[in-house]
Amino acid sequence: MKQRKNQVKTDERTIKNTGTAAVITLAVIWVSLIIIGIVKTVKYGAESITEEMIIFLGSMVLFLILKHRGDDVDLPESFSGKPLPASLSREDKLTRLKAYAVDSLINGAFLAALNVALNKINPNFHYTVIAFSGGILNSVLNFVIDTLVLFAVFMLVNYFWGEHNVKKYNKMMEEND
Repeated sequence: MKQRKNQVKTDERTIKNTGTAAVITLAVIWVSLIIIGIVKTVKYGAESITEEMIIFLGSMVLFLILKHRGDDVDLPESFSGKPLPASLSREDKLTRLKAYAVDSLINGAFLAALNVALNKINPNFHYTVIAFSGGILNSVLNFVIDTLVLFAVFMLVNYFWGEHNVKKYNKMMEEND
């Protein structure tokens, strides 16, 4: 194939810049979908954001699959971003489990609080396991139940994803020795 005169060959910097641009673009799209979803939910109710949720979750799953298809491993981190130990020892696994639990609780509580707040703005909005409508006690009950359910979901995802990456990392380190 004939190369044009002004065509530049691709190097590592170009690949990195392209990847960075793609990630920034995806982040802007995700933030836009979240904002659109919140606005539509407040105006029309939770049933109105099906398309946004499908696009958001589908693109997130696709991004994660494409990002981790090679020899790339993201070791688990604490909620504050501190790297967690990657050995298979009992102590390190317990440290990771505690970090997964803290992360799951914070994320679950945040989404549960968001759910309660959006329900107060628009009573038609509720993504709860059991919807109690009414006063403050019912809002607290919704928050607690949602937090527990979301904690369990996040804990499962964090545990399986994190431990998968730890095993993959340790296998890669064994092969390099």
